[in-house]
Amino acid sequence: MLSSDSYQLVIEKFLQSLRDGTLKPNDKIYSENQLARSLGIPRAQVREVYAALSLLGVLYGQQGKGTFLGGGDIGQSSKILYLMTLTAEENFQDTLAVRRILETGGAHAAAANRTEEDLEALRGFARTIEESRDPQVLTEADTALHAQLLKASGNALLHGLFQIVVGYMARISLSHWTEILGQSPEEHLPDYIRQHWNLVHAVEERDGDRLHRLLVHHFDTLEKNMKVFR
Repeated sequence: MLSSDSYQLVIEKFLQSLRDGTLKPNDKIYSENQLARSLGIPRAQVREVYAALSLLGVLYGQQGKGTFLGGGDIGQSSKILYLMTLTAEENFQDTLAVRRILETGGAHAAAANRTEEDLEALRGFARTIEESRDPQVLTEADTALHAQLLKASGNALLHGLFQIVVGYMARISLSHWTEILGQSPEEHLPDYIRQHWNLVHAVEERDGDRLHRLLVHHFDTLEKNMKVFR
């Protein structure tokens, strides 16, 4: 089984090579054998990391030529950093602080630039939050709704930065939804459902000021409830 240490070693090697300029987007990367010897880990573990990075689109293969680093866009960079968050210890306060900055900062742009496609997606996620009682489904819909808000802003960098914290957010969200459903669904669920629909309605009405206020209230509620459950 692949350990988180192996992920971190391989990813740190890529990041260091990107920082010092020895590896650039679309360059051929190290062979499995080269990297295994360099890092002192089994080749099988390097192969598993490469497979995971390929699924994320960070790496791509060319038959007969080898494996290459994906193009240097925000999406690819955020995927590498997202993978790093999956192996790190989640920190609710830090994650919430970053979300406050990103989501409230993008509120006015989301309200101004949203498309009908954005609205359709947001309504679908809000409907799932309203109807589901499965913590995993709720986590996925909750995370996707907030990601869609930033995607609606039209700012690819902002959306890419949000993707970096999704690894932390999803684990914290899953724990939180599990606690809510297990302890006091009647007390907290209706409010969370209403809050998410209010976010959608503010975007629909292109009301950036209201969306900003609603997001601040949403994060305040999360912070208060997380303290209760912990």
